[in-house]
Amino acid sequence: MKNKIIQKLKGSDKLLHSMVGNTIFVVAFITAYLLYSLWAALAMAIGVVLLVGIAKELYDKYIKRTFIDWWDIVASLTPYPLIKHIQKL
Repeated sequence: MKNKIIQKLKGSDKLLHSMVGNTIFVVAFITAYLLYSLWAALAMAIGVVLLVGIAKELYDKYIKRTFIDWWDIVASLTPYPLIKHIQKL
């Protein structure tokens, strides 16, 4: 199970998803934290990343005519240093 997860999170595409997802998370979190509590800001930031990730995968499926890669969404929510470390394994 662990090896399967590691294999699915390898590749330069997953690095890119992680970098962009983490950037969106930080911007959304800081913006929400200025207006709401810590936990509300955290929930909103995670929600924003999920919505953007799902929208991007739907774009891939229906506009680019490829497929939905759920591991791209997982990578977007995974901290970049962890994805970077997985690439070296």
